[in-house]
Amino acid sequence: MNINKRIRRDLEENRKAWVDMFYILRKELYNIFTDKGTLIIFFIATLVYPLVCGYVYNKEMLRESPIAVVDNNHSVLSRQYIRMLNATPEVHVAYQCMDMTEAKHLQKTGKVHGIVNIPKEFSSDINTGRQATVNVFCDVTSFFWYRNLATATSYVSRTMGYGIEAKNLIARGATYTEAMSSIRPFIPQEQILYNIGGYPTFILPIVCIILLQQTLLLGIGILAGKSSERSRTQNITPNNIHYRGLFRIIFGRMLAVFITYIPITIYVLIVVPHYFNMPQLYSSPAEVLLFIVPFLLASILLGMTCSTFFYHRENAIPFFIFMSIPILLMTGLPWPREAMPAFWRYFSYLLPANFAANGFVRMGTMGADLAQVSKENLSLWILVAFYLVTTFFAYRWRLLSGWKRQERIDRRSRRLKSRKNRIRLNRDKQISAV
Repeated sequence: MNINKRIRRDLEENRKAWVDMFYILRKELYNIFTDKGTLIIFFIATLVYPLVCGYVYNKEMLRESPIAVVDNNHSVLSRQYIRMLNATPEVHVAYQCMDMTEAKHLQKTGKVHGIVNIPKEFSSDINTGRQATVNVFCDVTSFFWYRNLATATSYVSRTMGYGIEAKNLIARGATYTEAMSSIRPFIPQEQILYNIGGYPTFILPIVCIILLQQTLLLGIGILAGKSSERSRTQNITPNNIHYRGLFRIIFGRMLAVFITYIPITIYVLIVVPHYFNMPQLYSSPAEVLLFIVPFLLASILLGMTCSTFFYHRENAIPFFIFMSIPILLMTGLPWPREAMPAFWRYFSYLLPANFAANGFVRMGTMGADLAQVSKENLSLWILVAFYLVTTFFAYRWRLLSGWKRQERIDRRSRRLKSRKNRIRLNRDKQISAV
């Protein structure tokens, strides 16, 4: 009989736990969709930001960079060099200047992004068999300007050199085939395996992953700050009978944000890359979503852990905006992770975007399946377990702090009430004595 009572009591407790969790789930969904700040972060930012990045880099490759040429030789060979340079897709000879002063002025005003100076002895050096030089002044304010001019000048110099050497060999009696075999004993063939596009193909998938993580952290921080502001004791949960039990609160809030982010994730990681014709070599979108699930859970739990330190909704905004640049740096995008100091490399393993970005790029541009990104997938699930533990203790600390603060408020209220009662009794005694 006692066993049956215990079973019924356990079943009733389980039923109440599920009822409380679904109540918290509904309440948190209501808070998300009625808070303007959260709606802007969760929906407007994730809707607009990938489109802005995609359209900004829509041309994929930088072409026809304007440059200035200073021809001090004025020979057939120098004019040939200029024509070949202008024919490359990387640069466009926008100005032919009389001297370097004019070219430097164009460079300072931003009309050109590089200068090519052909010296007076250019043709004479070539005709006498000496090595000719061409002075190239690259604009290093942007890597793309520098890369285009360096690529174009090196290609033209190499091609023109091959032609001059072939003519000299033919003049000595060699056949055309022998001359070409001598100057180019083998012809390398370049086969691009991955990232066959340009800069957006390289950067946009990683930016999308970081965008999902940062908007999650920021939105959860705003929601927690809002809950703290509404509470007299600055607690992160409302004074409600259903908000009892740490795991009910944690899972209820986590599921609310997770359900909200499912369509957002589909839009950011599948619809946007398809719209901009980026490589999507994975077998099916379902594989991507299965891989992203632990990333979303880990990011949500990380946000819930951090949100316990915010007592006002405005506190989350500067903190996570400040952390955006370090998080971008630690993903290995601007600088290889292997070249980072050991501390920051190990610290980057605590960020879900680190593993998610690597796995998502490998699936999209290399055609990897879930088995081939199992290391990243396992690392994300480990982060889920780790941040579940940190969230538990962070929420426990915050709730205990709120309860202690409530006890202090209650004691102060009781003392004030007792003092008022004593004053009232003394006043009544004095009145009765009179």
